[in-house]
Amino acid sequence: MEKQSLHHLSLFLDQEIYLLPEDTKVLKSQYDFEDANENNVSEPTSVDDEEEKLELTYQGGFEKGILVVFEGKELEKELHDLLFNILNAVNCSLKDVALCSDMNLNLVAPDYLLNMSPNKIIVFGNIHHDIIGLKKKNYIILQEEGTEYLFADDLKTIAENKSLKRALWTELQILFNITNK
Repeated sequence: MEKQSLHHLSLFLDQEIYLLPEDTKVLKSQYDFEDANENNVSEPTSVDDEEEKLELTYQGGFEKGILVVFEGKELEKELHDLLFNILNAVNCSLKDVALCSDMNLNLVAPDYLLNMSPNKIIVFGNIHHDIIGLKKKNYIILQEEGTEYLFADDLKTIAENKSLKRALWTELQILFNITNK
């Protein structure tokens, strides 16, 4: 079996695991653990410690503090183009945003977003993350602890429906303070 991180193991283990002193001897022979105390007992690393070390994997420069989250592992070419047309319409490019999938977002600790402190978070689709709990309704801007949230349908649904495109554009104009000239 290949070596897995504690985070990966935590995805299917639903109970805490404790090491006995005799178990640490076996582990010590397999891995180069530092001694935690005089009894040569290594202190186990908790899953929380492992999660804190994980960083969010995203595309972009995050220069304007805008986090864009999409549903799924990656975007198809057509949806990628749609998203970048949307970003261009609000005067943003990839260097301005952090673009990530909901799968990457789930790999970081729940408070990671607080430390990242984005100004705006735009969520496309029904993602599986704690921030979805803030969602009241799609295409409504929410303000929570200094961050503006906009939840929308997934990009595929938006691409197929003109009324959803209009609803998204209306809210994006408000979110990015864009006035029609």
